[in-house]
Amino acid sequence: MQRFSGTSLKTRLYLLVLAAFVPVAALIFYIAEEQNDMETAEILQKTMALARAAANEENQLVASARSLLSAVADAFVLLDGRTEKMPGFLDAVMRQSDGYADLGVADPDGRLLAGGRASGAGPDLSGKAWFAACLQSQDLAMGSYHGEHIDDRPVLYFALPALDDARQVVAVVFAALDLNWINRTISRQLAELPKGSRLTLLDASRGMLRYDVDAGRWSVPARFNAALRRQITDGGPGTLSAPDEEGVLRIYAFAPLASAFRQSNKSVVLEIPQVQALAASRRIFIRNVTLLAVSALMAMLSIWWAGNVFILRRVHAMVRVSRKLAAGDLGARIGRIGVRDELSHLAGVFDEMAAALQTRIEREERVMASLERSREQLRKLSAYQQEVREEERHRIAREIHDQFGQSLTILKMDLAWLKKQLPDRTPELNTKMEAMDKVIGEALETLHAVTAELRPVMLDDFGLAAAMEWQVEEFRKRSGIDCRMEETGFEPELPKDQAAALFRIFQETLTNIMRHAQAETVTVRLENDKGDLLLEVRDNGRGITEAEINAPTAFGLLGMRERLYPWNGRVTFDGSPGQGTRVVIRLPLPSKGERL
Repeated sequence: MQRFSGTSLKTRLYLLVLAAFVPVAALIFYIAEEQNDMETAEILQKTMALARAAANEENQLVASARSLLSAVADAFVLLDGRTEKMPGFLDAVMRQSDGYADLGVADPDGRLLAGGRASGAGPDLSGKAWFAACLQSQDLAMGSYHGEHIDDRPVLYFALPALDDARQVVAVVFAALDLNWINRTISRQLAELPKGSRLTLLDASRGMLRYDVDAGRWSVPARFNAALRRQITDGGPGTLSAPDEEGVLRIYAFAPLASAFRQSNKSVVLEIPQVQALAASRRIFIRNVTLLAVSALMAMLSIWWAGNVFILRRVHAMVRVSRKLAAGDLGARIGRIGVRDELSHLAGVFDEMAAALQTRIEREERVMASLERSREQLRKLSAYQQEVREEERHRIAREIHDQFGQSLTILKMDLAWLKKQLPDRTPELNTKMEAMDKVIGEALETLHAVTAELRPVMLDDFGLAAAMEWQVEEFRKRSGIDCRMEETGFEPELPKDQAAALFRIFQETLTNIMRHAQAETVTVRLENDKGDLLLEVRDNGRGITEAEINAPTAFGLLGMRERLYPWNGRVTFDGSPGQGTRVVIRLPLPSKGERL
C-alpha cells in the first residue's frame, strides 16, 4: 500500500489546536510578569512604609530622649553639683523609663560623675563622638547606630548639655537606648516577612544597622556591596535584583529615611530572597502552566479521538475505496460512513461518480471490444484478400505460362519450321520472318517477367533466400542502385503463405527505396536470430522521418505491418537524416510440425 507523504490532516489539527493555546500561554506569561511586578511594587510600598515608620520612631525617640535628658539636666543643675544624690535619682528614672540601657552624667571633660554603670560608656567619655558633638553644638546629640554595645546589645546614645544660669556647660547628661527595644514596632512588622529577609539601615559610607528576620535581632552588618550601596543611596525609592555578599539572589527594595534630626543620606533597604519574594506568583504561574498543559493534552486527546472517529476513519475508508477503484475494481463503493455531514455527502458524490465511471468504462469496453472485433475482422479480411490475391496471381501466372507461353513457343517453333521449308526466300520475306521471330522472343521475355512478378517461380521451387537473391539482382538491373545481399547461409523453411508475405514485404521495401530514399547502396541481411527470422534492409539515403512513418497515408508501411500480424511478426523503421533508413522485420520461426 502506498504510504502518505507530507503533513497529515491529524498533524494540522494538532497544530491548529496548539496555535489556539498560544495566546493563552502568552497571557499566562504576561500575567506572571504582571504578578511579579505587583509583588515587587508591594515590597517597595512595604519598604517605604517601614522607612516612614523608622523615621517616625526615630523622631519620637529623639523627642523622648530630649525630654528625659532635659529633666535629668535640670535636676543636676538644681542639686548644684552635689553628685552624691544623683545615683538614686538616676536609678529611679531608669526604673520608670523603658528601653534605656544606661543613664549617666559626666563633666565637660568627659569624666563620669554619676551613673554609667553599664560597661558601654566607660569612666572617660571624652573620646566619644556623640559627647564631642554635644559639647560643640550645646544641644542634643545622637550617636551612631553601630559600634556601641552594652552587654552585647546594640545601643544608641543620646547626650544633652546641662547649662547653668550663665548658659555655660556644667555637665553632659547621656542615655543609652536598647536598639532592639527601640525598633520593637518595626520588628513586629518584619516578623511577617518571608524567611531569609533582612532590613538594613544604610548610609552612603556603610551599613549602619541590620535586622535579621530569622535571628529576630538587630546587628551591625559586617559588609555591604559598595556598588550596590551607591546605587541605593544615590537615588530615591526603587527596587532592583542582585546577589548579596553570600551569592543569594535577592530583591532589594529601598527608600530614603526622612529624619528630622539627621541631615545625612540614609536609606532603609528591605532585602528578600527572590525565590521567597516571588513564591506566590511562581506558584500561580506553575499552576496556570500546569492547567494549560493539562488543557492542551486533553484537547489533543479529544482531537485524536474525534479526528479518528469522525474524520480519519472515514477518510481512510474513502482512500481504500479510491485505491480499489484505481486498481480496477469498478464495483467498489464507500456506502454510508457515519452521520450525515460534509464527509458523508462527499462519500455519496464519490459513489455516484464511481457508478457513472463504471457505466462509462463498461460502455467503452463494449465499444472497444466491438472495435477490436471489427479490426480483427478487417485484418482477417485483409489477410484473406492477400491470400486470394496470391492464389489469383499464382493461377494467372500458371495460365499465362501454360497457355500463352506454350502458344508463343509453338509459334516460334512453327516460324523456325517455315524458315526451313522455304529455302528460296526473298529478302523481304526474310526481313519479315526475322521481325516475327524478334516479336515472339520479346513476347516470351515479357511473359516471363509478368509471370515472375505475379508469382516468382524461384520462390516456389528454391525458397525465400534464393527468391530474394534473384529480386536483389533484378532491382540492381532496373534501378542502377548498388544492392547486395550478405551471405549468412540461412535458408528458412516457411509455409508458402509466410514466404509469400515476406517476399512481398521485401519487394515493397525495395520499391520504397527506389522511389523515395535517394540511396546509392542497399544492404540486405537474412538470418536466424534466437529462433526468430530477422530480415534487415539498410540504405544510405536521406533517411525516413517520424512524420512519414506515422503518416495516415503511409499505406505501404501499414500493409507491411498487417501482413505480419497473423504470425505475430513485427516491422520497425528507423531513419536518421542524411544517414539512411533501416528496416527490420522479425518473425517467429514456425516449428517443424507447422511447416508445409
